[in-house]
Amino acid sequence: QSFGMTALPSPGEATPLVLPVGKTAGSTGDPTRKKTGEASPRPLTRAAPHTIVKAVFAGATHRLRARGEAFAARADLLEQASAHWLRHTAGSHMADQQVDLRLVRDNLGHASLSTTSLYLHVDDDRRHHETDAKHRIDW
Repeated sequence: QSFGMTALPSPGEATPLVLPVGKTAGSTGDPTRKKTGEASPRPLTRAAPHTIVKAVFAGATHRLRARGEAFAARADLLEQASAHWLRHTAGSHMADQQVDLRLVRDNLGHASLSTTSLYLHVDDDRRHHETDAKHRIDW
């Protein structure tokens, strides 16, 4: 409810999903300044969420390395993480939980189900079991 926002978006909502961290827009001559003189929130740059996520992962990596050599491999893996990695993880998790692939496609903004199908990581045993259970020919 920060910035006077409602709990859920309303149709035609114009407030950016990612709001500024720190200083808001609104200095004299700022085109985002409302006629009332109240400063409007200015969205972060396109690169800002990536930078923020990388900084969070860098901090976590540092903490893992501080725990000793036993955590080095985990730290090496986490060091490679990014916002795209989180997006891929979310898509894979939805697919693993049997969320309809069309919904996963729409949530991720993919144009094609073939792109979304890359998020499927079903093991062979489960695939055979599901196929056997749900694709029967009753002869």
